[in-house]
Amino acid sequence: MFKETFDDYVCIDDTVSTEVEGFVVRATIEHDIDSHIDDDDYHNTDQDIAGCSDEQQDKLLEARQAWFGDEWFYCGVVLSVYKNGVCLTDNTSLWGIEANYPGSDNTYLTEIANDLLPEALEEAKEVLKAFVE
Repeated sequence: MFKETFDDYVCIDDTVSTEVEGFVVRATIEHDIDSHIDDDDYHNTDQDIAGCSDEQQDKLLEARQAWFGDEWFYCGVVLSVYKNGVCLTDNTSLWGIEANYPGSDNTYLTEIANDLLPEALEEAKEVLKAFVE
């Protein structure tokens, strides 16, 4: 489990690390160039499409404006697993995540890293086993 957490404000390439069962695991924030604020209905300027209250719509439109002002971005959390300084895998990831979203403290970025951790470790163990065999 990651004891180190991502900061309240993150930048691309920020990392947190942990050591589990002799493996060093690094979670990195990467820019998701394939996600855009218009990809979902949540931040739609048409309240009927967004399907929310007037108060929620105001907050969503503020968040939309902040996104266009580069105050927050969509990211991926990518886990890389190392053994003795050698990267065994960096394939475990989740994309389309909001980073620095208005009113957020980014704690969910660390939660996502922890959720992905078992999968990343399992893949690294499989890679290591293939080397040994």
